[in-house]
Amino acid sequence: MRSSSVVAASLAVMVAGATAVLALPAPPVVAAPPAAAAAPAAALDAPARVRPVPKATATPAAIDILPLDQVRPGMVGVGRTVFEGTKIEEFKVTVIGVLENVGPKQSMIIARLDGGPLEKTGIIAGMSGSPVYIDGKLVGAVAYGFPFSKETIGGITPISEMIDATRTGGPRAASSRFPTPFSAAGPKAPLDRESFVAALKRPLPTVPLAAGIGTSSFLAGQSLTPISVPLTFSGFDPATFEWAKGLFSGLGFTPVVGMGGKGTLPTASLPDLQPGGAVGISLIEGDMDLSATGTVTHIDQNRVYAFGHPFYNLGPTQFPMRKAYVYSVFPSLYQSWKISSAADAVGTIEQDRITAVAGTIGKAPHMIPVEVKIKTSRGQERAFSFRMVDDELFSPVLAYVALASVLQSNERAFGTSTIRVDARFALTGKREVRVEDLFTQEQPAIQAAALVAAPLAYLMTNDFERVKVEKVDIEVASDETVQSATLERVWLERTGPVRAGATVPLKVLLRTYRGETLSETIPITIPATAPTGNYAVLVADGPSLTAVEQREMRQQFVPRDLDQLIRAINGLRHNNHVYVRMTRPDDGAIVRGEYMQSLPPSVLSVLGGSDQGTSVIPLRTAAVWDFDLSTDYAVSGSRLLTLTVER
Repeated sequence: MRSSSVVAASLAVMVAGATAVLALPAPPVVAAPPAAAAAPAAALDAPARVRPVPKATATPAAIDILPLDQVRPGMVGVGRTVFEGTKIEEFKVTVIGVLENVGPKQSMIIARLDGGPLEKTGIIAGMSGSPVYIDGKLVGAVAYGFPFSKETIGGITPISEMIDATRTGGPRAASSRFPTPFSAAGPKAPLDRESFVAALKRPLPTVPLAAGIGTSSFLAGQSLTPISVPLTFSGFDPATFEWAKGLFSGLGFTPVVGMGGKGTLPTASLPDLQPGGAVGISLIEGDMDLSATGTVTHIDQNRVYAFGHPFYNLGPTQFPMRKAYVYSVFPSLYQSWKISSAADAVGTIEQDRITAVAGTIGKAPHMIPVEVKIKTSRGQERAFSFRMVDDELFSPVLAYVALASVLQSNERAFGTSTIRVDARFALTGKREVRVEDLFTQEQPAIQAAALVAAPLAYLMTNDFERVKVEKVDIEVASDETVQSATLERVWLERTGPVRAGATVPLKVLLRTYRGETLSETIPITIPATAPTGNYAVLVADGPSLTAVEQREMRQQFVPRDLDQLIRAINGLRHNNHVYVRMTRPDDGAIVRGEYMQSLPPSVLSVLGGSDQGTSVIPLRTAAVWDFDLSTDYAVSGSRLLTLTVER
């Protein structure tokens, strides 16, 4: 029996937005946040533009909430946010009106904002979540704006809707997974790495905008849209950032290059989270840092509410919640943004809903540690260490972007080169997945990154059982030469019939990229039980042999359980191997992805009439002997020979 194989190392990727969650208005809530007297924050804070707000305690005193039905046009209140450093400053808020039912049972307060730098910058990316108070009562969070607006008019999400929407929990929905051909909701597509790369380059759908007020881009200036979230890339290769910028912009973020990690901050420590203060949400931490920045709206003991709109509307999440520092505000005609970086993790973001994100101060969540060791073409050895969020939707994309950045920053960006990758995934239950391969072409880094990211997507989105990735170890060796070869010729050194049990030398001639010829000898051992007849000997590269198997199966391989999926990934064929398969005419079948050979007609009849249905595929050939030869080159080509066996 030969095991089923599948080129599972690639994906057809369409990162879809999560299903919108309806948030119903809640009655007035007596909870907790903002002002409680404490010492001013941060030694290097900028001077207050309006007037500073004292730092809140870790567990703020209870505060009243102004019910939405008591909000009237003309009311004047104050908003709080950080424009520079960690100092919370106030700005004026004048209510224009209340929009009822902008979404199912959802409302929005429209207001004019004045004060501080807002006249110059307009509403700022990173202000999402800035709390608004009227007569000392919390109203909601600044969360929406008009792009290109001449006046600073924005939308405020009522605090009752923020609290109500983030109360629920539960497992992640399948719609927030990274789609693969194996997942029930995933598209059917060729299983090759090229599909993974091509799909990531296509425009991806944006996150569904809250309250149904999002429109097409050419009408964006006429509609309230969620304030964009600054997504700071620190330690990334510039070329990778430019590519990732388009990807994450399509997902509703404002990607910017910046500094990350507490070692880059001008202050030794940052104050505790407080309403109006900056808050970070991490996707990657370590030698590379990828974090989003928003504003805290409300703190009820150790419960934190922020943003006033979704991060990506993922539902239940496990993302690190971090302190953040704002260096300055960058003014822009389209969307000004806060130049910021995240610092210490202080808890976990547990809910990402249509009207808010919410988390708990305390223990940080589990993240996937990744270690990358590189031997460059210049003889250098470098190591990179980072952690990425454990998330079915984001983890595969983050792995791809991070590894592509590491590879491209350590080798030339243009021209041909060769990259060898050996990656190991440690899973719970002492399971291990290993993928290795060689890539040689223009910019092979993208193929090498896909080799790691694609199996991660298959494992994390499988429909059989929850997989926890405990660690990823990656070893990379690169060379600035092209190490490819073509299968030029194959032949058998012995002519005429061959007796069963004998060994026949098979000669393989390879021609390298620069025309050098290499000869290899593969001993073909004929099984002693092999019946008399003609046999086909296929000598091919990995993709060619996989294509033959796909034609045999006449449908895509779909694993029946996690163990079969892991075997399929571990059994991926390599670009630098020459594969030999000897087959003979025989009756058999593929049953649920597994090959069953030399079956009696009675068994085939039973299988064909069973409830297995389309999972039983009849075969007319059987593999007698398999062999693979490892080389130092990426091999391409295939040849077919005929061999006669006699007893």
